[in-house]
Amino acid sequence: MNLSNDGLINENDLSIARDTLSTTDNSIVVVKNGEILLTKKGGGIRPLLETIEELKERMIGSIIGDRILGKASALLLRYSKVSGVYAPQATKTALAVLIIGRIPVQTDELIPFIQNKAKDGPCPFEKMLEGIESPEDAYNILKENILKKD
Repeated sequence: MNLSNDGLINENDLSIARDTLSTTDNSIVVVKNGEILLTKKGGGIRPLLETIEELKERMIGSIIGDRILGKASALLLRYSKVSGVYAPQATKTALAVLIIGRIPVQTDELIPFIQNKAKDGPCPFEKMLEGIESPEDAYNILKENILKKD
C-alpha cells in the first residue's frame, strides 16, 4: 500500500530502507541520499526516540524504515520532518497522522493497533498519546516518559 499526497518520494532510499528491514533484525533505519545514516534494534518507541536524539536535524528529508508504525512513531516522524516512511506493518491511525503531515508512506500490512508486550491490550505509548495531535507535544511527552527515566 502506497499512500502519498504527491508521489514524490526517493524510491532508492525507500528501497534501501525496505531491504534493510527485511534482511536484518533492525527495528529502525534512517536513509538519506543513498546512505544509511543509522540503524537501531529494540522494541517499543525507544529506538526511534534515541535515533531522533542522535541525528537531530540530520533526519530532515530522510526516509525512515520503522518495523511497526503506530500513532506515536508517526507523530515523532512528523516532528523530525522526514520525507517518507516505509513500515512492514502500520495502523490506520499512523497512516492518517503521516498523510495529514504530507509525508508519503508505504506499508505492507494494515494492523488494527499495536499490542503491548503481554499481547493483552494496546501499546502503552499509543494510550499515552490519546488525544494528542501535535508532533511537538508527542515528542515532549514521550521523551519525558521514556528517555528521562534512565
